[in-house]
Amino acid sequence: MNRSSSTLVETPRRASAWLTGLALISLLLVRGADACQVCIPMPVKTLADRLLEADALVLAREDPERPFHYVAVKVLKGDPGDTPIDAFLPSMDRRVLARYPQRHMLLVRAGEDDGWSALGIADEEYERFVRRIIGHAGSWKPMESDNPQRLAEFAPLLGNANTRLHETAYLEIARAPYSEIRRIATEVPIETVRGMLDDPRYLEWRSLAILMLAESELPDDRERIRKRVVDLQRLGTTFNLAAWVTAYLAIEGENGLEHIKQWYLTRSDRSRDELREIIKALSVYAKAEAALREAVAEAYGKLLEVHPLLAADITHDLIAWQRWDFADRIREIRTTIAKKDPLAAYALGIYLRMAGGGSAPDEALQRIDDPDRASVDVER
Repeated sequence: MNRSSSTLVETPRRASAWLTGLALISLLLVRGADACQVCIPMPVKTLADRLLEADALVLAREDPERPFHYVAVKVLKGDPGDTPIDAFLPSMDRRVLARYPQRHMLLVRAGEDDGWSALGIADEEYERFVRRIIGHAGSWKPMESDNPQRLAEFAPLLGNANTRLHETAYLEIARAPYSEIRRIATEVPIETVRGMLDDPRYLEWRSLAILMLAESELPDDRERIRKRVVDLQRLGTTFNLAAWVTAYLAIEGENGLEHIKQWYLTRSDRSRDELREIIKALSVYAKAEAALREAVAEAYGKLLEVHPLLAADITHDLIAWQRWDFADRIREIRTTIAKKDPLAAYALGIYLRMAGGGSAPDEALQRIDDPDRASVDVER
């Protein structure tokens, strides 16, 4: 175990603080631009990512000489080598493979020093799907979110009867920039979008369908969004709140923003969790609609008046938009919270430094590159 990981294991509280600080600084300096933070708040590897970054990829079946272990039948990518595959074949998968001789287990190895991982049993359709992804290895990169050709490849698979294809497509599209999600929504049948939204199996995955529903021109779909946002603000729940509010802004524009200010930003009884979801929605929509940024910045000003402890959550946008006119208020807030929340105070300090004509301090980037240093600084 390296020094960084042992430090985190031995001191959970320090680890928690480090992760919080890293997330906060990352929001300020590298949040971006690209992935839609409403759908997938953190980077998520998709099947395509794992296939593209794989050192070796094989289709395997049970090794007749080693029961409950695999032997490669077809090599799809790389060189698996001569060493026997060390992955264990579970009993359930063993029975499926025995029953269907034409199916194989898809195994991936990230590097020669890594072990093999099973990515599921592949039938003919799934094998074609995997081969299609591998065929794009020259033009696709792992974890990219804004490749139009890649998004176009996956968009038709949304709502596919094969759940693995649908889920892979969902993860690919959901991390795309919001502007791309809106464009893709106009190409996906509205019945598919409604099906994604209403399917109980994907209760936790509804954000993408919610954003896409807002691109419908049908009155019933728009009324559904309006009613849901009214219900959410009345009940005070945060479940899919950011997605519903983003959709609400998409259909209501600046009038919708006025309602959000009244319902959330200017009410002192709103929870921090609710407000963070609202900020997420405002940020995502304002990035996509430049004409609304002035109004969103004004709304952030109201937030700073009523909920000053959330100042660090909006400074990434203020920096991106070069809105330095909030410097006086943020300086007051930073002074107030310096001892109570040093991480937030540090983030506000970055904004104030840049507002004064400076650049983001080098130590902020070093905190991202050096976990141990971040841990030590947080503990002070």
